[in-house]
Amino acid sequence: MDDSFWFLVILNLLAIYILVLHVRWRKKMRVYAKKLKDEESQLIHLEKMASLGTLSAGIAHEINNPLTFLITNLDLLTRYTREAQVTGEFRFNDMEETLDECREGTQRIKRIVQDLLSFSHPSQGKKMLVDINELLDVTVRILWNEIKYKVDVVKDYQSQAKLWVDPTQLSQVFLNLVLNAVQSIRDKGTVRINTTEDDTNVTVTVSDTGCGISKEVLSEIFTPFYTTKGGPGLGLSVSKGIIENYRGTIEVDSKVGQGTTFKVSFPKEDKK
Repeated sequence: MDDSFWFLVILNLLAIYILVLHVRWRKKMRVYAKKLKDEESQLIHLEKMASLGTLSAGIAHEINNPLTFLITNLDLLTRYTREAQVTGEFRFNDMEETLDECREGTQRIKRIVQDLLSFSHPSQGKKMLVDINELLDVTVRILWNEIKYKVDVVKDYQSQAKLWVDPTQLSQVFLNLVLNAVQSIRDKGTVRINTTEDDTNVTVTVSDTGCGISKEVLSEIFTPFYTTKGGPGLGLSVSKGIIENYRGTIEVDSKVGQGTTFKVSFPKEDKK
């Protein structure tokens, strides 16, 4: 056997060795990618729970109000029933009105709980067609106790297109943006929430008449763990990551003393 034979043998063995290394490398990369994705999901969920922790007192208040009203009305119905047993006269109109009020209270509590369950559910990375206008309405309802005393919310929903996204992730983005807008207003102000669309993109704009953001702070707001108001400082960083995962963009424009506008755009795309 001449040298060319051994050269081919060595070349083939080298090719097999490179192939084995490639297979091992790809396997390690898959493991690493899965681990990275799992850690990212945990980080997103932790940030979401931190947001709910901040809002917990207000949410409890929103549930307690209709619950107290419901208990009062049930006591009233009990009194009507006892009076009817004594007098033989049923106050049908009063009882019907009270029952309607009880039904309204239970529906309000049910809606609050459903919104919370929808928002707090861990992301499974499952995409579906989502109405972004409805997600924005859920966000406003969750934040209502923070909003109702100092902020006028003006909504202008022009986009009718649905996006193929994970709704639990997108709702977190909207909550962070609207909550930041509300918290920037010290006394009384306005938050405007707009949705628009063109041939290629769906855009959500959240504007406020709050204190604004200085240029120094503006350059850092998407940096992980950066915060000027306490908390983990992950809200905008996590939101930016979610938006970019959907090939979207986020822009911010702010003037100190006048307010801030966040503009988020997502590309329209078919189901994949």
